[in-house]
Amino acid sequence: MKKPAFEKNLFLLGIGAFLIFSVGATLTTIIPPLVDNTFYKSPYPVHTYTNQELKGMKIYQANGCVYCHTQQIRHLKADQIRFGWRLVEAPASQSWEYVNDRLHFLGTKRTGPDLARVGGKYTSSWHWAHFKDPRNMGEKYQTQYGRFQEASLMPNFYFLSDEKIKDLTAYLQTLGRNMNWRKSPNGENLNDYEN
Repeated sequence: MKKPAFEKNLFLLGIGAFLIFSVGATLTTIIPPLVDNTFYKSPYPVHTYTNQELKGMKIYQANGCVYCHTQQIRHLKADQIRFGWRLVEAPASQSWEYVNDRLHFLGTKRTGPDLARVGGKYTSSWHWAHFKDPRNMGEKYQTQYGRFQEASLMPNFYFLSDEKIKDLTAYLQTLGRNMNWRKSPNGENLNDYEN
């Protein structure tokens, strides 16, 4: 049986593959927002970033924080418990929470904890100390040889200026605050956020 011409010619095969990919990409990423404008709108109040928080977002990106931290709570009970706060389970991330994000740091690797709901969990001074020396935060575990070792693998960010750490902290303090999810089991709001 004789092969068709496009199977013999790599150039034509490449053009065909590119066209198929282009059709799929266009139908799934370009056309839907043009047809339905709710893709970039939210029925809920979504935080608008300040200039300081946008600078912090750029610092987060420049230092590769997304390589170790995700920013999405999955629909898994283990995730919701692990990344919750004071025995309150963190709700799974919703698409509307990311409406104002132009840089998305959803991530795939969880070397460090998920940061989707970190805003307000810790004070800004805690974040400051954590960026300066994350391995000296009192978190240790015992090795199989009986020695204690620092739990954090995160490198320090001593090379960042004080201003940059303030910007980065301001950005982190926004994460997860679009939704008031910290409620007691009887439904009372636990407004124990840092202002």
